[in-house]
Amino acid sequence: MMNDELSKSQKKIARALIDKGLELECADFIESIKKLLLTDKSGVKSNHELYIKIYKSAHKFDKHIAMRYDGLGGSKYFITVLELYMDDILTDEDLADFDEDVRNRLIGLKNIFNSRLKTGL
Repeated sequence: MMNDELSKSQKKIARALIDKGLELECADFIESIKKLLLTDKSGVKSNHELYIKIYKSAHKFDKHIAMRYDGLGGSKYFITVLELYMDDILTDEDLADFDEDVRNRLIGLKNIFNSRLKTGL
């Protein structure tokens, strides 16, 4: 399988991982907001400034989530799982349920991108 189209069974696995990715990203965002609220107002001088900081963070996160997850169809599952994997939201262990070909393509692409980033290509 040379293209990025997944079989029906592999799409089911990908969909579960995409759902997991969304949950993990949302949990990380909520934690970042908690830290913002608990850490001495993060250098802001007023509650209004803190509100603006939270609003801007939420707006930025919402844009990210919309870009990654909105309108997601089966033809985009492979690339979305790859993005989650490359962002270290999904781990090698998360890929275990994929068949060997899909798993190897994901790992191989991540390695290629990482090596190019290190060499500046």
